Amino acid sequence: MFGKKKGQATIEYLVLLAVAIIIALVIFAFMGWIPGFAGSLKERQVKLYWASQFPLQIREYKLTTTGLTLQLQNVADYEIAITGMNTSIGSSTNSSDGKILPGQSKIVTFSGITCSTSGDPYELSDISINYDIVNGIQGMKETGDRPLVGTCQ
Repeated sequence: MFGKKKGQATIEYLVLLAVAIIIALVIFAFMGWIPGFAGSLKERQVKLYWASQFPLQIREYKLTTTGLTLQLQNVADYEIAITGMNTSIGSSTNSSDGKILPGQSKIVTFSGITCSTSGDPYELSDISINYDIVNGIQGMKETGDRPLVGTCQ
């Protein structure tokens, strides 16, 4: 009977150690310390930054070998017409209908801004989105302090 208690204590210790390790791994994953598990921490920070801008918010983005696609949301109380975009790797005019109503979200494509190889990481800095206020001021520009980062698709 005395030997059984020693074995039980060892097993209890190992179970508690396993639970502690699992909790630590979950915390590390959510904080972005395990690459690929929770996504890039920098990419998440960039998305949060661009989702808080005014009057245009970038909700999602994707850079491919054929162009840059943005999901833009107009958070102003006036209609906006997207005219173009400038980045550190080039500039492009809007290749789709760029009018966005107040509160509306729209996919906008810039075919002149591309990456060269699928799978390569990218960082687009010096970002500015050019737009006109419909029936208002023309030639407006929204700039951001954070680059768009990700992997070329």
